[in-house]
Amino acid sequence: MKNYIIAGLLCLVLALAIGVRPVQKTVNEALNQGTLKGVETCMSYSKSELLSNDAVQATCVTTFRKRLYHNGHATGRAGPRLGERTVSWGGVLENKTSDHVTTWIQVSVNIFDKDGEETEFLADTPIWIDPLDEAEFRVELPDLESKQLEGLEFCEHEDASPTDCMAWNVSGVMGLAI
Repeated sequence: MKNYIIAGLLCLVLALAIGVRPVQKTVNEALNQGTLKGVETCMSYSKSELLSNDAVQATCVTTFRKRLYHNGHATGRAGPRLGERTVSWGGVLENKTSDHVTTWIQVSVNIFDKDGEETEFLADTPIWIDPLDEAEFRVELPDLESKQLEGLEFCEHEDASPTDCMAWNVSGVMGLAI
């Protein structure tokens, strides 16, 4: 009981010394990490006339998102998008869960040469996919050249030793619990 009183007095002194808002922000980050509630509370503390609401939201989402480990958080169909100067990868991803918002993905594109040697290209992007919904995405792969994709088909899913093909997957997902 004595420890609770000391902790409460310490919080009161901190609130008086540095103000209530920084203490509220710290408590919010500690209690609501990885949740949509944390982002909503962060946005309410971060009202600014200098920043757009979208900029505040992006900052709060980045602060509160957490890594998600279930494969169903972002699955879909995608492929190369060849531009004049860069190669990008784009398509549609689906969030098959009902309890998380997908807020960030990392895409891995793998090129297998004729000897089966693999070259991996990674790119990430913020994204917003509501539960049980889908969204389009596109990421640039600046290290991948269009000539590296010439004549390549997608690898067979069950091929243990792929050659002369390309594959992709969502290698990382971050999001928020509802």
